[in-house]
Amino acid sequence: MNLRIVVSDEREANFFDTSKLTGPLTGRGSIQNGAAGLKDTDLETDRPGRRHGGPTGVNHGHSHGVDGERSTERHDVELFAKAVAHRIDADRARNDFDKLLLIAPPRMLGLLRQSLSTQARSLLAGEVSKDLIRQDGKAILKFIPDDTFFQAR
Repeated sequence: MNLRIVVSDEREANFFDTSKLTGPLTGRGSIQNGAAGLKDTDLETDRPGRRHGGPTGVNHGHSHGVDGERSTERHDVELFAKAVAHRIDADRARNDFDKLLLIAPPRMLGLLRQSLSTQARSLLAGEVSKDLIRQDGKAILKFIPDDTFFQAR
C-alpha cells in the first residue's frame, strides 16, 4: 500500500509517498504558488472602488474603500488549491498511490477538500489541520494518524 501525503499551505505544496507508518518519506515533487504573498493591489490592474457618504447615503465628507466580497488574493489561493487537486488527480489516474493524506492549515485544507475530484476523495484516508510545510520528513511522520494505514477503502 502506497500512501500519498500532500503537505500544503497557500504558497507551496509538497508531495511525498510512504509505504510504512514509520517512513521513510520519498519526495514526489512540489508546486509553487507564484502569486502567493502579493497584495491585492499587486495582483489587480485597477484600484478598489470608493464610496462617499454615510450609511444613509448622505455625504458627510467621508469616503472609504469598497472591497468585494472575495478578494483577488482569496481567488488566487482557490486557483492554487485547484492546481494541487489537479496534480493529485493526475497521479491518482496513473495509480501512483492507494491512499491520500492531506496536511494543511485549516483554510487551505478546506479549499483542497473542495477541489478534489470524487475519485480522489474516495482515496482520502485522513486529514491533518496543521501548518507543516517547513517541517522535515521525520516531523511530518509524527503527524500521520496511526489508523491511516489500517482503514479499508
